[in-house]
Amino acid sequence: MKRFLPYFTLLRPLKWKFIVGILSGVIAAFASGFGLPFMTKEVFPLIFRSEETSCSACSESEEGPSAWMSSLIEAFGLDPASPAAVTVFACCLLPMVFLMRGVFGYINIYLTNWVGLKVLEAIRLRVFDRLQRLSLSFHQRHKEGDILTRVMGDTAQLQTVIVRVSNDLVIQPFTLLSAVGYLVYAAVTDSKVFFILIALLSLPVCIIPIRFFGKRLFKKAQSLQAKTGDMTAAVSENLACQQEVRAYNMQDQQVSWVESLSQQFLRFQMGVIKYRYLISPAVEIVAATGISFAIYYGARNGMSLESFISLAIALHLAYEPIKKVGTIHSLIKQGEASLDRLEEILHSEDEIKDAPQAQEMKSVHGAVAMNHVTFSYGDHVALSDINVAIDAGQTVALVGPSGAGKSTFASLIPRFYEVDSGEVTIDGVNVSAVKKKDLRQQIALVSQHPLLFRGTIEDNIRIGNPSATEDQIIEAARKAHAHEFISKQPEGYDTQVGERGEGLSGGQKQRAAIARAFLKDAPILIMDEATSALDTESEAQIQAQLQELAKGRTTLIIAHRFSTIKIADRILVFDKGHIIADGPHEEIYRSCKLYKDLYDQQLGEEHAS
Repeated sequence: MKRFLPYFTLLRPLKWKFIVGILSGVIAAFASGFGLPFMTKEVFPLIFRSEETSCSACSESEEGPSAWMSSLIEAFGLDPASPAAVTVFACCLLPMVFLMRGVFGYINIYLTNWVGLKVLEAIRLRVFDRLQRLSLSFHQRHKEGDILTRVMGDTAQLQTVIVRVSNDLVIQPFTLLSAVGYLVYAAVTDSKVFFILIALLSLPVCIIPIRFFGKRLFKKAQSLQAKTGDMTAAVSENLACQQEVRAYNMQDQQVSWVESLSQQFLRFQMGVIKYRYLISPAVEIVAATGISFAIYYGARNGMSLESFISLAIALHLAYEPIKKVGTIHSLIKQGEASLDRLEEILHSEDEIKDAPQAQEMKSVHGAVAMNHVTFSYGDHVALSDINVAIDAGQTVALVGPSGAGKSTFASLIPRFYEVDSGEVTIDGVNVSAVKKKDLRQQIALVSQHPLLFRGTIEDNIRIGNPSATEDQIIEAARKAHAHEFISKQPEGYDTQVGERGEGLSGGQKQRAAIARAFLKDAPILIMDEATSALDTESEAQIQAQLQELAKGRTTLIIAHRFSTIKIADRILVFDKGHIIADGPHEEIYRSCKLYKDLYDQQLGEEHAS
């Protein structure tokens, strides 16, 4: 359990409920481990003893109550010399033991489950919080479905280890000790049953199959958790692309792909089941062998059947915890496999860290510069030795073929990625020297595929400025030409949108995102294909508003549709990670062949349409 010790701090706020739950389990374990064999040995004979047995005979007979049982009967105000009173007491004692076992067992289960759910919530929030702080590079390296499996499935497995295993690691040994305590008590009070203790010598042998199968279980569990992530990723990807699946008749191909993953998943799952459930019968075989030897020696020494029944129950209760320890061991091994996957998230370094002495950034004019900036995605060089300065308040269009480096250039300004070399500055200050939160507060972003979160349309616009008034939100929507379509919604601004903005068209989502940028009113604005989902008429309507939005702020417009760059004061032409032209439209149209070809080609397509 030592690998899990750092996570036991999650139990600290819940310690009293957990302690009460554990103590209740200990009482229930004592009622089982010691109480049930004791009932068989001491109480049942009192119920079924002969009615004709006299009181004096009872005191001398094995069928009568023992001296300390007589004292206990007297403590309840009954006469131990009365067969009827003894029978009533014995019959009442049985439900009392089971009542104690049941009540405290229930309290144990209820409280440990409550604590378990709270721990699960804390683990998931810790993992989710970490995911929010890791760089975009981390998310690009991992499949969305795999991350989802870690957040949901692996956290549940870790919770099982922390709570259920911790509970059993206290209760099961106590049950074992209670049962062994009864066996010792029986051996001390009756020399004929001393040889039954031989069976206990086989207890250490039970550890061998537990460890043997546990090592193999760990490897299978690792593979199973990884394959679970692959399965979730495949299904998640399919559900996100249902239109494309139907458009290209990919249904059979997708089913075959998921079927192949499912078969692999099943194979690893059966591996886990095989080794997990081999532990219990292996322990039982060892236990049965030990008990058989004990029975043989006990019978040879005159042990009666009556004595053996209570001892057999005690032996069963002694070996049952060992079987459960085997189950615990298997859960720990599965938990270790999940912990490996979670710690990849929890221990991942944020590649974009605030500097130790990071400055605050409150007042920004918006002058942006890149000095000898080079950036790569792995082995692929996206930008190479970029040198450019953009004046505050200037509107600059970034154009070029796909993959030329336009979006990467824009992503380095809010420091979504760390440059390989060189520096990115705002108002002459290196962006790596200021706090990320302050830096990004000065930048508004409208992406090519804007994402709306679950909630109302108003909530999604308010993201730009959480403290905005309702009037400010409506004004921002008017500027983005979003107010008209929002007003036509069933509940207006209070209309709920589904996952990823489900229920709105692409153009509507984009206008809502533009309204969000209007509301933020940041000194730097980045628009990455911000009007790509708008039709020609809508784009024409919003151009004037975009021009107004750009006034007084530094604006970068990434566009393939050249109609959106009419408001630009300046154009940067990208090709293969380099800026090959810089200037106003008329100048670079004459001097840059790539730009001229792109412009003429698009103009011809527009005329043809």
